[in-house]
Amino acid sequence: MIEILSNIKFIFFVMFFIILFIYESYYSDRPWISKRSFRLLFHMKMAIINTIIIRIPTIFIVIPTLMLITENQYGILNNINIGFVSKAILGILLLDLAFYWWHRLNHTNSILWRFHSVHHLDTHLDVSTSLRFHFGELILSSIYKTILILLIGMPISVFIFYEIILSACNQFHHSNIKLSDSTNKVIKKFIVTPEYHANHHTQIKLSRDANYSSIFTIWDTIFFTYKEATKKDREYLGLDDRTKEFGLIQNIKHPFIN
Repeated sequence: MIEILSNIKFIFFVMFFIILFIYESYYSDRPWISKRSFRLLFHMKMAIINTIIIRIPTIFIVIPTLMLITENQYGILNNINIGFVSKAILGILLLDLAFYWWHRLNHTNSILWRFHSVHHLDTHLDVSTSLRFHFGELILSSIYKTILILLIGMPISVFIFYEIILSACNQFHHSNIKLSDSTNKVIKKFIVTPEYHANHHTQIKLSRDANYSSIFTIWDTIFFTYKEATKKDREYLGLDDRTKEFGLIQNIKHPFIN
């Protein structure tokens, strides 16, 4: 079952990536600074390395934990008497809240920031930026995810469904697509939009160390971490160091030498 759901997750990932890549080719919000083919190739290299490495904690930690939860009915959701749909909704909300705090911790903890800053070295957001993460961050995230699975008691199907939604939203809000002001205003009341997340990737620390929501924007509202950047701020993305945007070895070494 896990293998089938994982394959479905991969299919959705590829399909949504291709759709957004094509869409942003014709309806981009920011001008293209570097060659898209070069950006795509670089980020795909990072994604391939990450996919290979992350299989280790996935196979030996995450999947066994999911099976353990299913067999032994551990966790919050398995100890409350509500229907499956209600459990699924509650589980998704709890996971998204937990990942809000994980993202926030990646900015406030100096050790975690070393790894997460690799993602912020990109000076121009597009859908390929959703592939740009250091494998160290992904390994630590897998450990955190395993703890959440145990505490919440996530059913396998709900967990994979959340992963599909999270992946799609991650691609969407990193993409360089143009939304009308009215459309953006409506959508960002509920989920993170490209403009909303571009605030988080500005060089301005006030908006960069804010806007932590991954899917639902309600968490930034509740915890007062929504900060609006100006359009001019959103035109200059990334960190002060502009020399490490592209360079595979530099990006891999970055958390260990800064």
